[in-house]
Amino acid sequence: MTTPRLHLTDHPAAAAAVAALRDAVEAVDAAPDGRVLAADQADAARAALARGEAVLLAGRPHDLDGLRALGGLLVVADPPWLLVSPAAGPARALVIDGWPAAAWAFLGALAGRAVPGESTPPRADGATLHPTVAVDGPVELGPGTRVWHFSKLLGPCTIGAGCSLGQNVVVERHVQIGDNVRIQNNVSVYSGVILEDDVFCGPSMVFTNVGTPRSHFPRKGSYQTTRVGRGASIGANATVVCGVRLGPYAFVGAGAVVTRDVPAHGLVYGNPARLRGWACYCGVRLPLGVEPDGEEHGACEACGRRYRRRGLSIEEER
Repeated sequence: MTTPRLHLTDHPAAAAAVAALRDAVEAVDAAPDGRVLAADQADAARAALARGEAVLLAGRPHDLDGLRALGGLLVVADPPWLLVSPAAGPARALVIDGWPAAAWAFLGALAGRAVPGESTPPRADGATLHPTVAVDGPVELGPGTRVWHFSKLLGPCTIGAGCSLGQNVVVERHVQIGDNVRIQNNVSVYSGVILEDDVFCGPSMVFTNVGTPRSHFPRKGSYQTTRVGRGASIGANATVVCGVRLGPYAFVGAGAVVTRDVPAHGLVYGNPARLRGWACYCGVRLPLGVEPDGEEHGACEACGRRYRRRGLSIEEER
């Protein structure tokens, strides 16, 4: 693996940036030249930008207004702030967490990848991406959505408003995610998955998108659709096999393996997961049976909502 050709300064004001870059540089692919300078070395920065280099300046953004209009990529870091000025378009100020994050942003730009926390695709104002997030392709994010450490978003995909994607979450192309969705750490949402509003995906749960995978016989483009209905919850370490549908407000227990559709409000767990009961809108188990015939009524002990069961389906009584 070849590293970028970095020109490091020994200026005391840039010592923290240089140290962070040296710690991270071995993990980055080959890229154009880059230069690390201190804030009071504006002339050297101007010359480097004129040569087409990328420049990381260790200093305060407001001291460098005269450089932002120049061509080339300029990264100005003064933790916890990071200002990225691309070759075209307005500069953007981002929040970072220390010099390592700033170093990775600079190295990502040098390697020709999207700068973590900065992407060319449009996204709604008010969304927040941690600097370590990688964005590849057009991604639409709703306002108030937060994406945390080391996650990856592959466009085109759409993520609604008020969502939270935890650490190490992967969202693949053509995925649709509604509003107020919570995806916990270490979850991969593969192509073919649709998450409606208010869905909860527990830590390390698994989706699949091909029913008969073979390494030697790829099936790209023939992914099955998996739809998770509004308000449904999927417990930690559960597996949802592709092609199934989880009804609205369904509840999948931790570690379950879901191989068939789950009705609305259905509570399932086990391997394979089987219908064991019913979950209220608020998530508490309802005092209703799972007999295939008959009718009964019951109320949630926690929130008081009332439901009527007819066979293997229930509905809330208004």
